[in-house]
Amino acid sequence: MDWGTVDATRLFEVIRDDMQASDAERMIWVWEQVLAVGRIDPSLLDELAAAAICGLAFRDDQTPRATAEALFRRAVADDRWRSEYASLLGRSQSS
Repeated sequence: MDWGTVDATRLFEVIRDDMQASDAERMIWVWEQVLAVGRIDPSLLDELAAAAICGLAFRDDQTPRATAEALFRRAVADDRWRSEYASLLGRSQSS
């Protein structure tokens, strides 16, 4: 996967449509950071996710495993991810 070709415009539109303005802009900012890391080195996304989970665990006085399990329970279902969200990370037209 070439992260340089990812166009998140449609994803950001859906986020703005589905969330309150301040929450949407926060989520979009986070996605922009994820995309930037993916463009630098996609393997860094593993470390980014691990660090974020550890940060949440520290904040919430939990273990990283408990934090990851809680995030897993809140995650969108696999079928919904595939049918509604994954395709929103399209390829840019310039590539």
